[in-house]
Amino acid sequence: MPQLKADCLTVSPNPHKRKNGKARRDIAQINLPKIGQVKVIYHRPIPEGFTIKTGLVSHKADGWYVTLLLEDKTIPSLTPPEIQANEENSLGLDVGLEKFWTASDGTVETIQQHYRKSEDKLAKLQNRKDKKPHKSASRRQLAKKISKHHQKLQRKRKQFHYESANQLVSRDEQVFFVEDIKSANLSRKNKPKQDANGKYLPNGQSAKSGLNKSINDASWGQFLSIFIYKAAKAGKLVVKVKPHNTSQVCSCCDLLVQKDLSIRVHECLCGLILDRDWNAAINIKRVGLGIFPTIKRPKRSLLTTTKEAHTIPF
Repeated sequence: MPQLKADCLTVSPNPHKRKNGKARRDIAQINLPKIGQVKVIYHRPIPEGFTIKTGLVSHKADGWYVTLLLEDKTIPSLTPPEIQANEENSLGLDVGLEKFWTASDGTVETIQQHYRKSEDKLAKLQNRKDKKPHKSASRRQLAKKISKHHQKLQRKRKQFHYESANQLVSRDEQVFFVEDIKSANLSRKNKPKQDANGKYLPNGQSAKSGLNKSINDASWGQFLSIFIYKAAKAGKLVVKVKPHNTSQVCSCCDLLVQKDLSIRVHECLCGLILDRDWNAAINIKRVGLGIFPTIKRPKRSLLTTTKEAHTIPF
């Protein structure tokens, strides 16, 4: 994808007109080096006072795109605001695969699973393509159809991320604490296992492949990037915190209650029973506020208790 300098790019109106004689405002001409004048369709005109700095030409499933980087020196740079977080003006967020995110006040966002819902359709298209002769026109058409479907899923996912970020930014809270997670590490393949004779043993990769698909489908990294940008524009702050033990420690009594991913409800000896993700979101907020326990506690197994449980509905 070639990147073009500003002195190589010029955008001028196109005299193309509709059948009724009116000029189309969404069409212009861009001068590309070694190519010449190329007709482009843009989603909005270049604002007055802005100058073109660079341009990036890229090819996608549905055609060629030119991305222009504009500059206006009168607009101040976007810097994160300085806000003192407290219990009232902050919110903790825990991202997940069953619920896209869960807030420390119990609010949840339903996950969309764009790819997983279209997985069967994509598999059928891929199977049809594989049966076509190599380098045939029908095979190329199916490959293009698959690429367009993937592009559609990417755009739907990104649109959902923007809507979800706008929903959070519109809240009254000024500071949002989120997990500092690395999606690439979570979706990493399991290391192969071998016995003494060098024979490979089951390593759980087959089961983890489905989890990896769901993690990539959620695309938490893209969402957090959009969320941080939107919050900064609104004068709010997003702070990443270490999520270590936030889903294991009780948010009520600080007891370490170990549980694997299959256990979706947090039950503690103190009597607290609530959704696992909700408990984690509360702890993420506590980490951000600096009131989360940092001392090493002994590992204790979850035992039944005769104490009366105080249950928070979810």
